[in-house]
Amino acid sequence: MSHTTLIWDHHTVRIWRTSRSGASLIQEGEAQDITALLALLDRAEETFQFGRLLVYLDIPALDHHLERVPKMAPKLQRQLLVQRKLKLYGDEERSLASIEMGLQGEATHQFYFISSLPHEIASAISGWALRNAVLLDGVYSLPYALTCIDDTLVATDAQGVIHYRGLGDAGYLIARDSAGKLLFFSRLTAQDLDTEQMDNSARRLGLFVEQEFGVNPQFQGHDATESSDDAVTISLLSKLKLGASLDLVPRGLRTRQRIVQFRHRAFACLCVILILGVYLTIPQINKKQELELNLSELDVSIQLETLEINQVRRSILENRQYENVIQFSRGRETLDDDAPVPAPLFIMLHAFSNALPESVELDTYSGSIDTTEGVTAIEMVGRPLTADLDLPAEIKVMFGRLKKQGWQLSEPTIAFEQSNSRSRFGDARGRLRKFTINFTVKASTQPGGIS
Repeated sequence: MSHTTLIWDHHTVRIWRTSRSGASLIQEGEAQDITALLALLDRAEETFQFGRLLVYLDIPALDHHLERVPKMAPKLQRQLLVQRKLKLYGDEERSLASIEMGLQGEATHQFYFISSLPHEIASAISGWALRNAVLLDGVYSLPYALTCIDDTLVATDAQGVIHYRGLGDAGYLIARDSAGKLLFFSRLTAQDLDTEQMDNSARRLGLFVEQEFGVNPQFQGHDATESSDDAVTISLLSKLKLGASLDLVPRGLRTRQRIVQFRHRAFACLCVILILGVYLTIPQINKKQELELNLSELDVSIQLETLEINQVRRSILENRQYENVIQFSRGRETLDDDAPVPAPLFIMLHAFSNALPESVELDTYSGSIDTTEGVTAIEMVGRPLTADLDLPAEIKVMFGRLKKQGWQLSEPTIAFEQSNSRSRFGDARGRLRKFTINFTVKASTQPGGIS
C-alpha cells in the first residue's frame, strides 16, 4: 500500500509517494505560510488522491531547544515544563513535543529535547486532513527525524562526533555523544557545504554542546562530491516509527483523528461483514425458497388426494344405495338378457314374504298399482303356526326391517280375527290368530332407492 510523505523545508514543499519499492517525487512547490501550503495540498489531492499523509517540516516558526529538568516526580516535571513554556513563549498557544534524551549526565538532572510549533499550523494541517478524509499519520520535526535514521553511525572519539546529513536544498550538522545519542543540531543551506561557513557552524555547535553537556565532539569532514540520495532518505523517513510524544499535532486533534480512523476501519469491517453475511445468507434463502416450493407442491398433492378420497367416499355412499338391488338380484344370474322383466308385484311379494317371521304362514297376497299417484296398495292375510309367537311385536319388527332396506312404506293397518272355539289357542295371546295387514308403498324419487 502506498503512502504520501510531505516535506515542508522552509519555503519549499515536496510531496513524495512512498511504497515498498521506494519513493518518487510527485509534486513540488513553494509555500510561504500555512495558507499557501493548504492550497498546494488541495491541488495535489485532486490529482493524486491521498490516503495516508505523513508530514515532516522545518520552518522558521518551528523551535528546538533543550530543557534541564531536576529529577522529580513526572507530574512535577510536566508542571515545570509548562511554567518554562509560559516564560519562553508567553500566552502564545503552541504545540509542544518532548522526549527524554537518555544522556548519562549529572545524577540530579534529566535532559529533554523540546520541539515547539504554533498551534494554528498543526491544527490547520490536521483540520485539512479531516475535511478531505485523509488519514494523518502525524506532523513531526524534520531535523529530529533525520537524526533518528543515522543508526549506522558509530562515534570514534570519546568526546563524540559532529557529522553531516543532507536532504533537498539543505543539510544538518548533528552532534552526538560517544554512545551515538543525539546532543543537538544546526541547519545549513546547500551553498554552505565545504566552505568556511560550514566550519564556523560546526564550531558554534561544538561550543554549545560543550557548554550544555561538558563534551567536545570532533567534526567529521564532509566530501562535497558525495550527494545524498533523497529518495532513499524519504523512504527511510516514511518507515520511521516516532512516538506520540514527538507528534506536533495537539492531543485533542489526534484523538479526533483516531476516532475518524476507527470509524473508517469500523465501516470497512462492517462492509466485509455485510458482504460475508449476504454471501452466507443467499444459499440459505435459496434453500428456504426451495423448501417452500416443495411444501407448496406437497400441499397441492394433498389437496388432489383429498379430492380423490372424497370422490371415493361419494362413490361408496352411492354404491350403498344399490345394495338392496344387488341383494335382490342374487340368484337371478340365469335370466337371459332378452327375458321379460319380473312383474313389480311379484318382486314386492318376494321381498315382503321373506321379511315375515319364520313361524307365520301367508294365506293370500294382493296388490294394486296406481300409476298416476305412484302408490301401490298391498294387502297380506296370514296366520301364525305356533301360539307362542308374539304376533304384533314380530310384525312391527318386520316393517322396521323393511324401512331400513329402503322401502317407502306407510304405517300398516293390522286387523286380527279371534277364534270362538275352545282350544289350546284360547288364551289371551292365542286369540290373535288370523291377521290382515294393509299398507301402501310409494315410488322412490331418489336414484338407487327401492319402491
